[in-house]
Amino acid sequence: MPIEFEKILDDLFAKGIVIAAVVCRRNGEIAYSSSNWSVDPGDLSQCIKKWQSRGQFTHLQDRKYALLMNTPEYFSGINFKDKDFLLGAASLDENDRYYVIGYAPPGVSGRNAYVDVVRAANQMKEGVYLDETAKLGKYDDTQVAADASAAGGIVDNSLKQEIDGFLTWIRDTNGLSGYIQYYLDQNDPVVLTKIAKAYNDFRRIFGF
Repeated sequence: MPIEFEKILDDLFAKGIVIAAVVCRRNGEIAYSSSNWSVDPGDLSQCIKKWQSRGQFTHLQDRKYALLMNTPEYFSGINFKDKDFLLGAASLDENDRYYVIGYAPPGVSGRNAYVDVVRAANQMKEGVYLDETAKLGKYDDTQVAADASAAGGIVDNSLKQEIDGFLTWIRDTNGLSGYIQYYLDQNDPVVLTKIAKAYNDFRRIFGF
């Protein structure tokens, strides 16, 4: 039975948060698009490529979005200047995968927009629904430290590139400061607590 893209996106829009969306393949080939959004396939391809490279940013239609969340399956991005959102999610079937890219305007809940887009993508395989208890992967810094010790303290080029990217992200106005300001504006106690902990960790690492 063919996937009912139109019905899935109509249900997505009915929630009143995401107002435009497109369904495409990884190469940007468009399977379905809402009538109110015209996106170039090449632009979509580059957007997905940057998402899948796990960077801090992605772009679409000459707009830059800082990625608040980024996994191979999902992303949630915000343009800190205009406060609008770009969301992405991959369907569950790895052998026949579609990517849903959604747009949400300023003033809505970015979290709810993200969840709605993920649910839409997960409906693109019959009988499969979003498991709201699913957890994302966890970064294990103890293993990283052990690997570094085993390497005799040598810092490889890939690690240096990661650090350079981190410094660029800190300096960028759409980077770290934008993230912190966003969550301050949202008055999010969970994230702000984690930010405070991270700050204390930095102070401990560098001794200030």
